[in-house]
Amino acid sequence: MIAMSSEAGASPGLSRTEAQPSSVRRSAGRKKRILWAAAFLLVVAAGGIWLGIGYYRTGRISPYRPGESDAEITSALAQPYERRGARTPAEMQPADIPRDADDGLRMIQQSLPAGAPSPRFVDISARAGLSSFRTFAGERTSQLPEDMGSGAAWGDFDNDGFEDLFLVSAGGPMDAPVAALAPSMLFRNMGDGTFRRVEDFPELRIHGMAAAWGDYNNDGWLDLIVTGYNTLILFRNDHGRFVRESRFPELKGFWAGASWGDYDRDGNLDLYVCGYVKYSAGPRAAENLTRQFGMEVPYTLNPSSFPPERNLLFHNNGDGTFSEVASKLGVADPEGRSLSALWHDFDNDDWLDLYVANDVSENKLYLNRKGKFVDSGNQAWVAEYRGSMGLATGDWDGDGDDDLFISHWIAQQYALYNSLLSEQERSNAQPTKKVLSGLHFMDVAELSGIGQVSLQYIGWGAEFADFDNDGWPDLAVANGSTFQMSDNPRRLTPMDSFLFWNSGGKSFFNLAPWNRSLSEPHVSRGLAVADYDNDGAIDLLILDRDAGVRLLHNQMAAGNWMELRLRSRLGKEKVAWGAGDGANVVAYVGGRQLRRCVSSASYLSQSSRRIHFGLGKSARVDRLEVHWPSGEIQTYTSLEANGLFELVQGDPLAHRMESKPPGGLKSSASGVAGRQPSREQTMEFWAKQREAMDAMKRQGDLPRAIPLFRRALELNPEHEDSRYYLANCLAAQGDDKGALEQLDRLVQINPHTHRGYQRRGLLLAAAASSKADLAAAEQSLEQARSINPEETGTMLILGELALALGNAPSAEQRLRWVCTTNSRAVGAWYLRGYLAWKRGDSLQARQMLEKARAARGKEWKPGGSVMEGDVHRRMHAEAAFLSAYWERWDGTPEPAKAFKSLSAFLVFR
Repeated sequence: MIAMSSEAGASPGLSRTEAQPSSVRRSAGRKKRILWAAAFLLVVAAGGIWLGIGYYRTGRISPYRPGESDAEITSALAQPYERRGARTPAEMQPADIPRDADDGLRMIQQSLPAGAPSPRFVDISARAGLSSFRTFAGERTSQLPEDMGSGAAWGDFDNDGFEDLFLVSAGGPMDAPVAALAPSMLFRNMGDGTFRRVEDFPELRIHGMAAAWGDYNNDGWLDLIVTGYNTLILFRNDHGRFVRESRFPELKGFWAGASWGDYDRDGNLDLYVCGYVKYSAGPRAAENLTRQFGMEVPYTLNPSSFPPERNLLFHNNGDGTFSEVASKLGVADPEGRSLSALWHDFDNDDWLDLYVANDVSENKLYLNRKGKFVDSGNQAWVAEYRGSMGLATGDWDGDGDDDLFISHWIAQQYALYNSLLSEQERSNAQPTKKVLSGLHFMDVAELSGIGQVSLQYIGWGAEFADFDNDGWPDLAVANGSTFQMSDNPRRLTPMDSFLFWNSGGKSFFNLAPWNRSLSEPHVSRGLAVADYDNDGAIDLLILDRDAGVRLLHNQMAAGNWMELRLRSRLGKEKVAWGAGDGANVVAYVGGRQLRRCVSSASYLSQSSRRIHFGLGKSARVDRLEVHWPSGEIQTYTSLEANGLFELVQGDPLAHRMESKPPGGLKSSASGVAGRQPSREQTMEFWAKQREAMDAMKRQGDLPRAIPLFRRALELNPEHEDSRYYLANCLAAQGDDKGALEQLDRLVQINPHTHRGYQRRGLLLAAAASSKADLAAAEQSLEQARSINPEETGTMLILGELALALGNAPSAEQRLRWVCTTNSRAVGAWYLRGYLAWKRGDSLQARQMLEKARAARGKEWKPGGSVMEGDVHRRMHAEAAFLSAYWERWDGTPEPAKAFKSLSAFLVFR
């Protein structure tokens, strides 16, 4: 929302542009638009990026200035909504709407654009159990916090595989008692297409704005931040139950958008909170009026009437507490009236950047330079000065970089900033055509089909999503006016929303007029998307300031699809509990490159963290790359379409999951087998699993962890992590038989578990009493190697086994491969030295020991001598069969001394 402030020399209550003669303003506006169009024609005609760069360097011209009194816009605002142009539901009559239809379509005279799908979205809010939620209770009193609206956040808070939903209420009038405010609500997704309010969530009656899920304490359970006017509350998720985090500073202020992101890559989610204005509530609506497009607007609805509020950046200290560091790091933006912020790696350097959308002030782009920020909006050409509300990012044109969408106030048209990163890289690869370095964008809203159509609208929540699964991200925008209705000042003027269909990365077409719900005018604000029923089609949720919530079930998706749930490794223990926040995923499908990211910050809202790809007619993803926030890149090949996969950082396998409502998701990595457990059983399973992991990893209390893992497996017998870590605990306690029983069951559950076969082979080798036992261990390890032939750890153990079996040539071949692949493989160098010594080549044995010593590094200190009595115990804990020997080698270069204990052990075996 944007309102105009008075300036020196202008009449009181008039905006800067309205103080000028109307003929001058119209002439200037026409000249600007002519220059804008001419410049773009030159860019297109030249066919090169350097013309676009030259245009932007000479001056970026917006088609409309805030408040510019254009005849078309002003006359449109003066008309009743029902009499506006053809791109609104002007022609809608009750007889035109097939009320008994179940596909959500609306019959109008116009034909759909060529190739466009029918926008089949059906409003199922009542059927889904969401009709009890209201965004506002009572009558507005024309004060700013009442009209900004509120948002929604999708997130699986109970870990059952279905996206749950938190809805923020704007509450009610500023003078209403707390008990009279409409409450914010948490709804549990029941997995059968319905939602049920979580009754034990703490009662929250506030003048609310935003919500965002994020696991700030790395316990595997999504926590929740909620903002609003004088509201900033962090709820900690204790295994499905929520309590207010008393250590989080609940600061007073007008807090808007909230976004989680690990900006310093320490494995702990940090939090950015937008401050809007320093609003002072009071009955001053009629004391002073400003004018916007010929309409009188109360002083208390003009954001320029109030000083801007600073923004907050809470650095996660990793111990459950936060430190506010926005000013210290230069991202407080004290002059901006901020509404939304988006964490995203725009320049592809694996560090999350920050874009901030401001109202009546300049937008900010802060590029992240290894945990420090550089204000780069002007250099990147995105420091615009318009009324900015909603943000969305995605590679809409398929050129390999992520673009930026911004929704605006009326008469300013929405912005679609194309990233020029890929074009610059291609140009700079040719020395004779080097153009520019650094990150830059170009606004192509006018050329892409979303500029002119948006001029009469005020946009809020926005999101890119491939709604028809054709492989091209579409764009949904929630619209709603901030102007009071002339015949009823207690209400705001409604607007229809946008559903921009992406026509092959070339242009967008608004399909909303053909949909019954989207074409109905509302005062919409928040918007978020998710595949709430796990059917492979992205559904759409919109919060309406004048009503409640609309959940629009997607029935238009016709193409194939794939969804991914990422599990990043967090904390010192590197447990796979993270949601992949900040990760980028690239899918190569039929010669095309599709990009998606785990980052979402619609206006006051948060979409699902799952990655969704529309695949069109393709039956599989040829290659998939996951760019983890740590900088690690993981690759998967030939994944079949029409399924949900769980990808765990460091795990080479993609675990396909099955959706079986209402019991949740089943996966070889973390699913539920056989009978589907109740929700209570699912909750108990995760409680026991987390408690067992904590006992094992953090406390080192294995006797306590073992019964907890066993109870978890009673509830979920096919959970891989529970069974794998139970085996490790049993092995460390000396129970070889029990550990092998768990690993035998693990490889039955998942025949493609690399870690299961590897650990099984290692334990078989450690417990072997004959060559037959060693051969069985070798067979298990060969199975692990066939699953992941690039993993050097498995090959190292196979080299050790060949050595123990007396097969020196095979051992040398395997160990040489390990050394070639990983020059820091201490064990491989050490064992190759042993082989050289045994064949009488003392010189080469010394050389190998020198390489092993160098691979250890300068800071290495020997762990002590190896005694026969402690070898067996260490074999259970190490990642290699004979690692105890080189771990405790004292660094002596003398082969006879270096290999004495190893030689005795192998002879004994």
